[in-house]
Amino acid sequence: MNNTKIVCLLGDPVAHSISPQIHNRAFEALGLPYVYIPLRVEPRGLHSAIYTLRSGMAGANVTIPHKEWALRFCDEISELSAATGTVNTLYLRDGRLCGTTTDPIGFYRALEAAGHELNGGDDAVILGSGGTARTLGSALLLDNKCRSLCIAARSVDKGEALVSSVKKLGSIPVRFVKIGEPQCDEVLGKCTLLVNCTSVGMHPNIDDTPIDKKIFHSGMTVFDVVYNPSETRFLREAAEAGCRVKNGLLMLLYQGLESFRYWTGVDAPEGIFDEAWLQKLVGG
Repeated sequence: MNNTKIVCLLGDPVAHSISPQIHNRAFEALGLPYVYIPLRVEPRGLHSAIYTLRSGMAGANVTIPHKEWALRFCDEISELSAATGTVNTLYLRDGRLCGTTTDPIGFYRALEAAGHELNGGDDAVILGSGGTARTLGSALLLDNKCRSLCIAARSVDKGEALVSSVKKLGSIPVRFVKIGEPQCDEVLGKCTLLVNCTSVGMHPNIDDTPIDKKIFHSGMTVFDVVYNPSETRFLREAAEAGCRVKNGLLMLLYQGLESFRYWTGVDAPEGIFDEAWLQKLVGG
């Protein structure tokens, strides 16, 4: 065990995470001397955790509530992390602590698995104005992945602030609409990619949905970052309207496998994972 390299998950809480099962399965399959452990770290303990990471760990994932503060301890950050002000992956290069976020890669690959290719032609709408909305919105702009982007949220102040922040990242038109107003319905009528970046509909509030089902149409791909339950009311009503739908489970997997590559320098064997196994871990 003396040569074992440790990767950890820094967050509070962390007991619910399935990342240890994912990564340890991949380490074992490849015969790599790594182990992934969850570490519950309160905000006041983050500095000490980062110091320990620098002193001998191979890397870390970062989750709520540390994604913003962890960035401040990094020596280098990616362009996307600079834009969002967050990191979800920490790794060491030549003694320097580097940070990035792998969520967009997970998102892109999950959409691809659903049969939706991001080729720059989408009129995309993101529901929500929080951290996940910021990350995916910023990535779509930086990577030039859509034709237009609309942030739809209930909070006008937060929604408009998010638009102001991300619009400078690219030349794609970006706008804000308030959920529930006629202008929002008009935008959604032309939408080809709708992404729920809110927690509405997550277990245990499974009867909730972020938007009225009247907005769904068959020309729309609908993605929900929520994966517990596996089919939210939002996705069920979208499927009933003829939409292509996908939950956030594969996004979770693929963002994790991208982190795996940063830590180990090799690709994880994706064939050892399937959605049924992942959903069983979640409990759905």
